[in-house]
Amino acid sequence: MLEIKGIENLDNKERLDYMLDFGKATIKTEKDMIAMMANISSIIFNVVEDLNWAGFYLVREDELVLGPFQGLPACTRLADEGVCVSAWKNKKVMRIENVHDFKGHVACDSESNSELVLPIKIKGEVIGVLDLDSPNIGRFTELEEEKFKELVKAMEKELNK
Repeated sequence: MLEIKGIENLDNKERLDYMLDFGKATIKTEKDMIAMMANISSIIFNVVEDLNWAGFYLVREDELVLGPFQGLPACTRLADEGVCVSAWKNKKVMRIENVHDFKGHVACDSESNSELVLPIKIKGEVIGVLDLDSPNIGRFTELEEEKFKELVKAMEKELNK
């Protein structure tokens, strides 16, 4: 059984390291992509501070469809615009300091002010994205981007087997 304990007094970097270690351990023990994503989104949401949403969108034909997540109900399909669609179509990480300045931003939760989205690739093709939202403008720094890239790489390594 997974447990999250003893993180109350950790600073941001320590929490990110804890999340990464816990996430990697979870990835190694679960081969099913949906089950893996469900636990990863829970770990992120319960360990990383100042998030109001953490989860996945999966590529289904010509759109992104809501996958496992933690947070308030979300947009179920994204196709033409938004940070997640940009990360998917451009195959690159999107770290947005203020989503209200992002042309075409899709506001699934009006409380979200910053966003970090990372594409997940299997055999070179984007199969989904990890999406993190925060109510704080400028919440995501290079440190978060680095740690979440490492988490996504661990997922990709396992899913590419």
